Amino acid sequence: MLLNLFGKEVESVFALNGDGEDSITYALGWSLSQSPALLATLGKDLFGQPIEFDDARIDLQQSGQDRGFTDIEIFSPSGPHIIIEAKRNWDLPGTAQLKKYASRIGKETGRGGLIVSLSAASREYAADKLPNKLGGIRVEHRSWSDLSKIVNDSYGCTTKFGEKLWLDHLQKHLRGYISMRNVKDNTVFVVSLSSEAIKKDDDSYTWVDVIEKDSKYFHPVGNRWPVIPPNYIGFRLNGRLRSVHHIESYKVVTDLSQKNRRWPQTDSDHFVYKLGPSMQPAKEIKNGKIWPSGRYWCAIDTLLSGHFKTISDARDETKRRLNAQDR
Repeated sequence: MLLNLFGKEVESVFALNGDGEDSITYALGWSLSQSPALLATLGKDLFGQPIEFDDARIDLQQSGQDRGFTDIEIFSPSGPHIIIEAKRNWDLPGTAQLKKYASRIGKETGRGGLIVSLSAASREYAADKLPNKLGGIRVEHRSWSDLSKIVNDSYGCTTKFGEKLWLDHLQKHLRGYISMRNVKDNTVFVVSLSSEAIKKDDDSYTWVDVIEKDSKYFHPVGNRWPVIPPNYIGFRLNGRLRSVHHIESYKVVTDLSQKNRRWPQTDSDHFVYKLGPSMQPAKEIKNGKIWPSGRYWCAIDTLLSGHFKTISDARDETKRRLNAQDR
């Protein structure tokens, strides 16, 4: 039997509280309070050795004299004081925020502790953004993918049905937060391309050159752009589909000009893709009835098979298939 909320299937009891930061924070806090195996596995991952959490207390949205509210605090008289700050996408907590939390650690136990950042961002990305220590307190980052592995490992460390039940619900809820490409996804993210120069003082290097000379492409993370990199990307220019490429790998870059001096200077996170070889459609496929600057998702066969004459037809067929799956 299925349960739907606003037309979307609910896989976990935690999803009844939505899919925002509070939802995953409360889900993790509750699961830690119900599963000693999860708490122990998390502690071992963070500290590199088994940690005793006798009489542990899990606090959610705890206020302090710094006038801040921590997402999760783990306190144990015999163990370290851990503060976890969770973010929804690739966001990371600011240094000023973490400094406030660092001042709380150790005051009750005198044993020190740890600040943990949780988000979709990878550890490599966070390493360039977060300090290693604040006020003598170590700062660690874990992605939602890392947490999923911790949950999976803790599942095998308990034989209790209740613990396994909550761990299973947490694992399902985590799926909506993990920034991980589905390698089996065959949809193409189709974007418009410009033949104009990127910089006014360098008219010999165009947006097309980024793809065709450097085998790269970049776009903002979020703000109506994908927050999870697609498997395939397609480019259209002069009213038709120009090429489709597999995305071989990606990085997150804040200032694109530091990656390539001919790229624009930016101060927000961007995905930078390494593109595979160009794939051409079997027949010319024109734009059809779409916005000139619009971005669309199309199944790869609808673009390359030659069966569809326009990108708008390919888009509509892709939507039809997805709707048919949801029935």
